[in-house]
Amino acid sequence: MQRKFLSILFFCLIFVFAAIGQQQKAYKKNRILILLDASSSMVENWNSSQSRFKAAATIVGKLMDSVYSFNADVEFALRVYGHQHAVPERNCFDTRREVMFSKNNYTQMMLRLEDLRPYGVSPIAFSLKQAAEEDFNDSYNYAYSLVLITDGGESCGGNICDVVKTLLNKKIEFKPYIVSLVNYAPLREQYTCLGHYLQAATPEEMNSAVGIIAEDYHKVLSIPILKVKTPETPKPAPIAIKQAPQVPEVVVKKDSLPTPTKYLIKPIKQQTKLLVIKRSNFRRPQLQPRAIEPVVLPIKEEEPVIVLKKDIIPAMKNTARLRSFGLFWSTPSLKSRRIERIAIPPKEVDSPPVATRPVVAPPVNKPIPKAPPARPSPPKVTAPPIKEATYNLKTEAAKETLLEILFTDGKGKFFSSTPQVKVLDAKTGAEVKKFFRTVDATGHPDPQKMTPGNYTLLIGKNENFRAKSVVIHPNSLNKVTIIAENGTLKFHYTNNEKRPVQEFSALVKKNFEPGPVIAQHCNEEKQYSAGSYHIEIGTLPISRRYLDIDFGVDYVIEIDEPGYVSITNTAPFGKATFYYQHGDNFTQFYTLDINGNPALQKVQLQPGYYEIRFNEKGTGQPYIEKRVKFFVQSNKSTEILLP
Repeated sequence: MQRKFLSILFFCLIFVFAAIGQQQKAYKKNRILILLDASSSMVENWNSSQSRFKAAATIVGKLMDSVYSFNADVEFALRVYGHQHAVPERNCFDTRREVMFSKNNYTQMMLRLEDLRPYGVSPIAFSLKQAAEEDFNDSYNYAYSLVLITDGGESCGGNICDVVKTLLNKKIEFKPYIVSLVNYAPLREQYTCLGHYLQAATPEEMNSAVGIIAEDYHKVLSIPILKVKTPETPKPAPIAIKQAPQVPEVVVKKDSLPTPTKYLIKPIKQQTKLLVIKRSNFRRPQLQPRAIEPVVLPIKEEEPVIVLKKDIIPAMKNTARLRSFGLFWSTPSLKSRRIERIAIPPKEVDSPPVATRPVVAPPVNKPIPKAPPARPSPPKVTAPPIKEATYNLKTEAAKETLLEILFTDGKGKFFSSTPQVKVLDAKTGAEVKKFFRTVDATGHPDPQKMTPGNYTLLIGKNENFRAKSVVIHPNSLNKVTIIAENGTLKFHYTNNEKRPVQEFSALVKKNFEPGPVIAQHCNEEKQYSAGSYHIEIGTLPISRRYLDIDFGVDYVIEIDEPGYVSITNTAPFGKATFYYQHGDNFTQFYTLDINGNPALQKVQLQPGYYEIRFNEKGTGQPYIEKRVKFFVQSNKSTEILLP
């Protein structure tokens, strides 16, 4: 009997120790943060059917589906940057976590992405810093990973590599992934220090990028990561405290002490009365039924909608395609003439502003014809003729044959532009190599491995800038310094080049490089070194362009001639907010104070669909907001009387 008891006790002890061992082997949970670019360039078309931001949302959905197919315990979160402040504000702290870490949150993620809109600049370094400090804040319990989806680089001067080195590498378990929505080779160099760079400029590349990330995650997430406590700092040894010298004991005789005074304290007797409460005192009173009065809800008024004339509606359908407030890449590709035009389909040019009869919005729920999503039309492209470049060649001894290309203005200034370079065999004209000239952080060009020979170099996507008979010497560093000609930028009105663009100015900023924002009046032309540029034209609403400028090419950006809208109310009304149609949504861009002076209630707008939102009769109650929809045509004035 005793032997049986000892056997049972032995097995119980084994079970307890095994359970304790399992508790000690606690594993981290896996978390993946999606860092999403919502800067203004993400409104540009990714393909013919969706914008870059929509393509990014598709990537997020496919990635979550793939990861959940083999591990349903992974927690996803979403941080977005560039979606709260417009580009003119240049808010370089614009980042926020939009979806918290949680499991099975695919629906929540998709709904939040549907509600977000690209808007501002790209503070990538600051966003990475916030992610490291706010999102990756429990490295003991969780294994963190990061996926960045973007179409460009840092635009606020932040240093991504410094953030990675000082903060990010200490907080994440797996090297981040960068998914680029554009085919721009220099971006790969910018993100080398951050993680794995993948390109998703086409549907095929998108599927490939998602597949690579999912396959890598399948490998790393299948290996659990133990929780490792940081070693506790040893407690300091106790400090020895020297004892004070003992004072000799003083003996006091009892007879020498004074006789204490004696007091007699008599206790006070208190009588306590008990309160006896009968059960009958707690009878619940009988409640009488109360009559319930019916509640009558107020009838909600229908929103007034402007009823347009029949002869205006066809023009609205034709002109809707002329709206283009998004960013787009404009890259020449043909090879015939010198001028490249970035244009929108032609429209009828009307006479100078002619006032139409005031339109009052009746309370009839008759919808305005819906405009198609605003997408930039394919630009009219005519490439310039080929120009012969002036260059000089210097060689230095090296272990292998290398080529370095430098661009200068011939006056001591060197450019850090990263144009495409095509190398042709000088005799046969066959293509030997094609690459982007990249530079390091100091602006020095990266050398390219070459085969010795005689070559022709074609510079830029237009291939219009040519350096002939460039001899590459073996076992040498061949430095080719080319005197570059800047490109020229100017503005015209669509189908009306004779009218000067005096009303507007533009802000021009070179992408992917630190540098100033250049102000250019649209009535003048300026020269710019080759590179990718972000251009903001001060129309209302603001018009934005992305433009790749090549050496020696003249570029013309065409702007639609504006129209006008006048609010004819002669009594103070309050503030009215203007919205322009952007795809299927309306975006706020301007606020006008209706003070009763029609001369001050006139606004110059670009052609397109608009909406005015206001509080009825200025009562200041947000729940009685009224909306009036209208359409603006070039060189025409529309008068509106707010009800």
